[in-house]
Amino acid sequence: MDQQKIIRIKDNLYDRSVGVVENFYEFKWHKEDVAQKNSSQALAIDFWGCLKLSPYKTKLINMIFNKKEDNWDIILEYSDKKILSEKRSSQIDVLIESEHFVIIIESKFTEKDGGGCSQVKKTTHFLVQCNGDYIEQTNPVNKKIAKCSLTGKGIKYWDYINSLTEFDKNDDYSPCPFKKGEFQWMRNICFAEAYANSKQKKSESYLVYFKSDKCPISKKVENDTYLGELKGKIKNHHAFKPLSYNELLDKCIIYLDFDSNEKQIWIELKDWMYNKEKLI
Repeated sequence: MDQQKIIRIKDNLYDRSVGVVENFYEFKWHKEDVAQKNSSQALAIDFWGCLKLSPYKTKLINMIFNKKEDNWDIILEYSDKKILSEKRSSQIDVLIESEHFVIIIESKFTEKDGGGCSQVKKTTHFLVQCNGDYIEQTNPVNKKIAKCSLTGKGIKYWDYINSLTEFDKNDDYSPCPFKKGEFQWMRNICFAEAYANSKQKKSESYLVYFKSDKCPISKKVENDTYLGELKGKIKNHHAFKPLSYNELLDKCIIYLDFDSNEKQIWIELKDWMYNKEKLI
């Protein structure tokens, strides 16, 4: 990444939130152009970066998530491949952690859906590692036999799917319920549970989106179709819930009535984020 690209990215971030990125060269940037107004990563940094640097961070997080914790930390773009025995770690947009809780945030802006499973796509050798069904099959790349090619690689998604959802890893599914956008939702739910278990904490996971007719996921939340094949299949209703940035901004602004200076920062953040929506 060159200096000009960094300047463009900084110009696309809210003033206070720029300070949350300690090293622009080493930060885990998404493949998307984060300098573009429709970047969901930039939008996440706008809001959660502003919150992380607020003197009322813990009070605001407690208010938003209805908790009573003493100290919260916010980590942007968290990853740990050991949690689910992944070859390449899930990259968590925002991880919020206290002594007793961990909260996982998936941030979306103009995306049409969550990210689909890579195993049904052609590799560089033009081979497809999974036929799209959850049935016993041979991966043509590594010759391993498994119902899920990721399971064949030792990744633990289905161990958690089995306990967190109504899907049974011993059953067959045609097509696989996690072939499309549900894959990313599932991965976040599994990561939240596995991470929380490793720390002996309770977990929650959220889809945080911008409510707008211009944003496809916003429409899916409104129509209650955002979960796709996961709808009605998640055992714990706290495991993955939608929250809009619009609602979060308003809640923070109202809460900050006691500090006019901090409140003004959040009013300006709201204007900044809404202006991005106008420009997409």
